[in-house]
Amino acid sequence: MKKVSAVLLAMAMVLSLASCGSKQDPKEIYDAAVKKSQELTSMDVDYEMDMVMSQGDDKMDVSTSMNMKMDGLNTEGMRYLAEGTTTTMGQTVDTTMYYADGYCYMEAMGQKMKYAMDLDKMVEQIKSSTGGGSMDSSYLSDIQAKKDGDDQILTYTADASKMDAYVQEVFGAMGDMGDQLEGLAYTIKEVSGESVVNKDGYVTSGKVRMVMDMTMAGETISMEADTTVIYHNPGQTVEVAEPSLDGYTEIDASLVGF
Repeated sequence: MKKVSAVLLAMAMVLSLASCGSKQDPKEIYDAAVKKSQELTSMDVDYEMDMVMSQGDDKMDVSTSMNMKMDGLNTEGMRYLAEGTTTTMGQTVDTTMYYADGYCYMEAMGQKMKYAMDLDKMVEQIKSSTGGGSMDSSYLSDIQAKKDGDDQILTYTADASKMDAYVQEVFGAMGDMGDQLEGLAYTIKEVSGESVVNKDGYVTSGKVRMVMDMTMAGETISMEADTTVIYHNPGQTVEVAEPSLDGYTEIDASLVGF
């Protein structure tokens, strides 16, 4: 379930990117915004996802709320802090993840674990989950732009068949975690969204809806997911406070899929 949420997060972040420029072609606006996003070294992002998974008459609701802060992205001094809550069938799990100096610290369900993680791998994971990847604008279609005061609102749909290929790219960036999903077949039926862009060309919020079927070992599950992303003060430096690192037990990274 967490891996599916990670893929959704990656899609939501990348699809919500856009920039301002009412006279430009919407796809050109998108490409310019992707480039601008890749240049950011600090981010403060709130993410919420409501997902319904169904199989026949059985349904399961999953909701996730997360805040991610990072500074020094693409540098040796990078710090990353993610704090979130996931609720499944009435059961809630709080999770905290912190990365600094080549180590990842994770706390969930009363367990504290730390493991060594290569900086490049961590950067790839962050880029996949925050829209810093390089998904080409050819994945999108029907992009429309309209002004709302100083903001610009972009609405769009994605080419579902091409999004299948994009999911494969996301799995590839997940390394061993993506390999564990080998054998999962999926059909993306709908991807649509809306982005709000401020006068400086930064995305301040985005909404994405995705509908898909997933099949593994002969079992098919239908999924509908709605995500909302808020970017706080994009373009500004973000302070990442180091949490207490006491009481963590070191483990092999392979035990958590890295």
